[in-house]
Amino acid sequence: MRVVVLSHTYLRRFNQRKWEAFADLSPRHGVLVIVPNGWPDPHFGPVSPEPSRHPRVHLRVTRALFRGHGTLTFHVDPRLAWVARRFRPDIVLVEQEPHSLLALQGRWLARVLPGRPAFTFFTWGGGPDRRRPLPLRVLERGTLRAARVALAGNQAARDQLRASGFGHSIHGIPQVGVDLPDRTALARRQVRRELGVSGVVVGFAGRLIAEKGVLDLAEALSGLGCLDWTFLAIGRGPLRNALKLRFGADGLAERLQFVEDADHHRVSALLTALDVLVLPSYATADWTEQFGHVLIEAMAAGCAVVGTNSGEIPHVIGHAGLVVPERDTGQLRVVLRSLIKNPDLRARLAACGRVRVQRHFTHAVVARRLAGCLERVRPHPATRRTP
Repeated sequence: MRVVVLSHTYLRRFNQRKWEAFADLSPRHGVLVIVPNGWPDPHFGPVSPEPSRHPRVHLRVTRALFRGHGTLTFHVDPRLAWVARRFRPDIVLVEQEPHSLLALQGRWLARVLPGRPAFTFFTWGGGPDRRRPLPLRVLERGTLRAARVALAGNQAARDQLRASGFGHSIHGIPQVGVDLPDRTALARRQVRRELGVSGVVVGFAGRLIAEKGVLDLAEALSGLGCLDWTFLAIGRGPLRNALKLRFGADGLAERLQFVEDADHHRVSALLTALDVLVLPSYATADWTEQFGHVLIEAMAAGCAVVGTNSGEIPHVIGHAGLVVPERDTGQLRVVLRSLIKNPDLRARLAACGRVRVQRHFTHAVVARRLAGCLERVRPHPATRRTP
């Protein structure tokens, strides 16, 4: 099975691991990933293309217009169809919303290539229901008509596809997985020593913005000053000073640590220093947590995880962590008190998290599930025309 993928997600090598695991499933598998020549990331900064090291995973870097605006982004490459034609794909997969220009470009590519490869798409959903402008609704209808299978990253996206009238199979599957590193006590001690943290380390990783719930987390921790804990905030954002003021007002300034400039590899190392990772997001009028990838990274690193019942968070955590109502700082404080005081509970949840990642969220598992989904959409060899 040969797949052409259009997505900026695979600029980074750690996300390419999914397609490398996919290619390893069979010597007949090959992937051509079409990526833009860069992407602005609000958390990690500008992202540049990183080539894959796998012999059957190929990157085609193109000039892209409107980078950073997922709905409007599209590739400007006069040789794109020629490159894809030489690759002779069975499937064209667009990992962008069905109302995007990239989905339109993927549909066009599937139509003009010899053999008419099948077309499908991956969606996170459009957030809370609202009417889109007419041009976007037209793009969405065309995408839904062209695809015989859809891949959805969360339950809300599956529900929206059904509500939009998509009548074919919808497969719930993460967009990317994680590696499952060895978590050694020596590496953990080394990272904690570098950071200068002690006690039970409670962490947050992501943008320091209101809807991520970081101020709710600060409120919950502020009532636990009598216990031995440190709060490690990994990320940057407009609420940095508000966090400093809050902890300072409560006489807990020394308990707060920031790590602002960290790429993904550094974040993965920092997660090993945590005892508890908290994702206290809450839904707003135009945003909800689509997945919470940091949760599976933290579980893979051996952290106990806590999240709110917002968006996809409880589905990601399952029974491997603790879930509290969003914006309920009192309940969050109760849960954190239990975790800080009970090392056995932390250890049990950490072990459950590692098992959950191993069963559902490694790159290898995601690749196997993806291959099964794409087998259902691939055209039968007898129906393909010879180029």
